[in-house]
Parts: sequence; C-alpha cells; structure tokens
Amino acid sequence: MPSLRKRKETNETDTLLEVFNDNLSDIPSEIEDADDCFDDSGDDSTDSIDSEIIRPVRKRKVVVLSSDSDTDEATGNCWSEIDTPPRLQMFEGHAGVTTFPPQCDSVPSVTNLFFGDELFEMLCKELSNYHDQTAIKRKTPSRALKWSPVTQKDIKKFLGLIILMGQTRKDSLKDYWSTDPLICTPIFPQTMSRHRFEQIWTFWHFNDNAKMDSRSRRLFKIQPVLDYFLHKFRTIYKPKQQLSLDEGMIPWRGSFKFRTYNPAKITKYGLLVRMVCESDTGYICNMEIYTAEGRKLQETVLSVLGPYLGIRHHIYQDNYYSATPTAELLLQNKTRVCGTIRENRGLPPNLEMKTSRMKKGDIIFSRKGDILLLAWVV
Repeated sequence: MPSLRKRKETNETDTLLEVFNDNLSDIPSEIEDADDCFDDSGDDSTDSIDSEIIRPVRKRKVVVLSSDSDTDEATGNCWSEIDTPPRLQMFEGHAGVTTFPPQCDSVPSVTNLFFGDELFEMLCKELSNYHDQTAIKRKTPSRALKWSPVTQKDIKKFLGLIILMGQTRKDSLKDYWSTDPLICTPIFPQTMSRHRFEQIWTFWHFNDNAKMDSRSRRLFKIQPVLDYFLHKFRTIYKPKQQLSLDEGMIPWRGSFKFRTYNPAKITKYGLLVRMVCESDTGYICNMEIYTAEGRKLQETVLSVLGPYLGIRHHIYQDNYYSATPTAELLLQNKTRVCGTIRENRGLPPNLEMKTSRMKKGDIIFSRKGDILLLAWVV
C-alpha cells in the first residue's frame, strides 16, 4: 500500500507538471531542466488543438559556443534567431611606418619616399623611347624632334609646372609663357622654355607601345606608373585593423570606353576608383581603377582587399559591396565586414518576410555562424 500510494502521488505530480509547467511557472530548476519535461521529439501530429493549448511547448535556451564543432554543424549552415556574440580574434598585422625618411621633419625627404629616383628614371626612359619610335616613322624631322636627352631634373620641372597650371588658370598653353605685362607669369619661362615644355608634352609616355597587343589590358598605357605607386602604398606604411572600402571619382570628360557617369555624385563624369583606406587616417592602402572588363563584384572586392586578407582586418563598407556570400568568403580569409546591405544580396527568407511587416521601433535579426543580419525601423 505505501508503494501504491507513492506511485499515485508521483502520477498526480506529473499531471500537474504537464498542465502548469510553462515559461512563468515556479517549478524547481532540477525539474525544469529535465529533457523529458516537454519532449517534442515524438509524433505530435495526432495531438488536438486543445491539447496544444493545455500543454504549451516550452522553448529551451541553447547556449551556442563558436568553439564547439557540433554546434557549428547545427547552426553554422542555416539561419537562426539565436544570437551568440562571435569571438573576435586579435589583429595579426603590424601597423605603422616600415620605411622612414632620412629627415622626418622635411617635406622633400618624406615626398621622396613615394616619388623616388626610380620613378623619374622610368619616365625618362619611356619618354625617350617614344621619341625614338616617332623619329623613325617620320621622314623629315620636325622642330619637336630636334631635342636633347631628357633628364630627371627636366621631368621634375615639367611636373611642377603642370601642378602650377592648376593653380594659375589661363586661356591657352602659350599664355603661360606670354611676355605681355597684363598676363605674364615669370615663374614659367624662368623654370623651363616653352619649346622644351612642348617637347616633353608631345612625347609624354608611361609604357612601351611596342609591347602592346590584343591581350593587353585597358590600363596598359599607365600600368607601370600605377604599379609603382601601389607598391609604395603597400610597403611604406602598414594600416591598422580598421579599414574602409569605398569608391572615388577622378574627374574626366574625355572619351574612352570605361568612363563612368553617376548623376547622384558631385563629380558625375570620370574614372571610377575603388579604394581601401585606413579608417583613422584616410591613408590609401590599395586601389583599382574600374575598366568595364566584365568582372564580377565579388572578384573585385577580393582583388582590392587581397594584400590585407588573412590577418584579421575589419572592413567597413556601404551596401554596394555588401553581400552574404562575399561575407562568408571573407570570413574564410580571416576578414570581417560591417555595413548596410541590399535586400537582393543574400537576405534569408524568414528575414525578408518579417521586414515587410515591420513597424516603427521594431528590431529583428538573423544569424548564420558569424554573420549577423540586423534590421530596424526608426
């Protein structure tokens, strides 16, 4: 009899648990944490609607650990509404200046780090090479062909005058060397004669035309100079962890195939340049000029970020570059991204349905491994 009475009391307790064990109940934790309190692993298809109301399904809190391989297999490949903050690893790069100038407080000394003698030597070589190629094609040498070899000093003077022309605007090139007291600018004839300037201007070249063929890329004409500066940007200074990926526009209204037009920008016509910059200083770490060669956006993102992958950088970008597949690929390369995203760039179906019904003040999210998509209405 005592054993029968004890079994009966146990059955009554189980019945009470089935009815009252909801999220707000005061049932002891040792019973509440039991796996068989409300086990939904069985076949519930025959349960009636009333029984579902009487026996509410209690959602248990699951703690997801990024280091747990079993949990990653369960939640890493699908979207979930269980948020687990990712474990951020330490930055593996070494930020700072890698090449110091002889005199850190001297502007020319710092400038020479980027505009080295090898750059001016290359410009002199290509300019003279193009002059020789042109002289062979012409039977009667023109006045422009009668010249002396160009030196690095000539190139520096030439570039200096071009920069000064941007500060002193005149109607024509000849006006800069005019002797008219009303419009004369003495610095130009004192630096270089107009004839010498026009010679360099005529044969100004950055690459050897003889090497150009049908397989050459559209930036062939300026590729050596572009490669030179990109190498300097990447080696002279190493950026910190926080980087920014965005685009800029070089104003240009000339005619070529990859000129872009954006009516929403202040500079509407020009060359589109995608740049990776350090967030703190704005230092340009890497860049690529858009040439309309049919590359996919993901390939462009990986290419411009290529030198900075694998060392735990954090990239901040706008919705043009953000996409879920791109974020997954960057995570595999130890790089995290943060930015806004467009609805057609990889939103999960459950988040798309909820965003259409959101009201002011609503916040929803969905997580897939280390990727978190968050939407809110203000």
